[in-house]
Amino acid sequence: MTKAPVAQPESLAVAARLLKDVEANTHLRAAYPAYKPSGLRWLGDLPDHWRVRKLKFIADVRNSNVDKKSVDGEEPVRLCNYVDVYYNDYITSDIEFMNATATREQIKRFAVQPDDVIITKDSEAWDDIAVPTLVTEEFDDVLCGYHLALIRPNPDEIDGGYLFRAFTSHAILDQFRVRANGVTRFGLPRDGITGAHFPVPPVEEQQAIAAFLRRETGKIDVLVEKKRRLVELLKEKRTALISHAVTKGLNPNAPMKPSGIDWLGDVPEHWRASPLKRIATLNSEDLGEQTDPEYLIEYIDIGNVDYVRGVVSSDVYVFDDAPSRARRRLRDGDTILSTVRTYLKAVAWIESAPDNLIASTGFAVLRPSEGQHPEYLYRLVQGSEFIGRVMAHSDGVTYPAIAPTVLGRLRLCIPPFEEQVAITSILRHETTEINNLIMKIDEAVVRLAEFRSTLITAAVTGKIDVRDEVPA
Repeated sequence: MTKAPVAQPESLAVAARLLKDVEANTHLRAAYPAYKPSGLRWLGDLPDHWRVRKLKFIADVRNSNVDKKSVDGEEPVRLCNYVDVYYNDYITSDIEFMNATATREQIKRFAVQPDDVIITKDSEAWDDIAVPTLVTEEFDDVLCGYHLALIRPNPDEIDGGYLFRAFTSHAILDQFRVRANGVTRFGLPRDGITGAHFPVPPVEEQQAIAAFLRRETGKIDVLVEKKRRLVELLKEKRTALISHAVTKGLNPNAPMKPSGIDWLGDVPEHWRASPLKRIATLNSEDLGEQTDPEYLIEYIDIGNVDYVRGVVSSDVYVFDDAPSRARRRLRDGDTILSTVRTYLKAVAWIESAPDNLIASTGFAVLRPSEGQHPEYLYRLVQGSEFIGRVMAHSDGVTYPAIAPTVLGRLRLCIPPFEEQVAITSILRHETTEINNLIMKIDEAVVRLAEFRSTLITAAVTGKIDVRDEVPA
């Protein structure tokens, strides 16, 4: 197997230089000449010509009641829905809006206009409250949908672009999150929105700040997108590397034979075909119902497993308080493979497992049979061809799952033990190199996101003066 270059180091170097330049330029930006107390502890001092206003005095807030149903006798409309707001900074004609109907009064009240800000007012998570978007185009038939609030700025007081950016500042956004009511679902009452405080510079200055932030965050967003694309390419390379090694071996000149498995093709002629249940036991050890209620367990659910990094976290419970699915006992050398929501590709190898490590029944626990290398088994089921088979044999659409008996019947081709050891050694070295690069890029993306947030907050709270940085 020929080793190809793992990544493009210059891409990382360029990204690092760009981030350093952006940060340096921000630190060099001047503060305003004079400040005054804002009267709000969380806001601190403001430029002395700025004001603090409640949202109700600078914009009209309308909580939408337009649902997704189509009713005979109502007017046909298109809805800007929760996901349209949550996943887009700007509402444009590129979005495919949902078709629905509305009354004439709803159309009059909730039809969107350029410069409107729309926010999420209901959510299952408190940190998804008051996520904003900005309407940037004229529409004839698009309405603000249910679970959203339409905020129409008073143009004499507030610029929509500035208001949108202010909503993305954590210093301002936290007001809404602490006012959200609920336990399992959170919602903002109208007065929780209208009573929030905003720093308000003169309108022309707001427009300069909005233009500056659109330009600077655009640069950061392009850089983040490039980094994410590089991560995807590295993941693809990692998957291809594993798949080739566990289906074709390391010797490119090895004599080949038909595998007899339709999705696998030819394999080295000395490899043998076997169903998974012949090379590993499935779910051989579970916690019983008679377990001590106070027994402390370290629990792994599907959300705790990442395809690249394996087990990334765990939760601690006493048995009596643990989820009912906390039953699969794990040992060193086990491989866990998700049998529900199989599209998540939640696969991990278990190393240095404590005695109380427990996995969800949403996993199949594969324990290698005698003569099988534990880490090779992990690499084998991690390959894209096998994962593809698992997904293809899963039943269900929104919650696809594969039965353990079906999983156990899936066939693979296995090399001799010595060759398993050699393949495992090569894959460990090369995938570790790729994984380290992916983690470095992910860390850089986190830094960029943090810097982006800091830059927005600094601009909309008057900590930096950007008036001269925007062309007149």
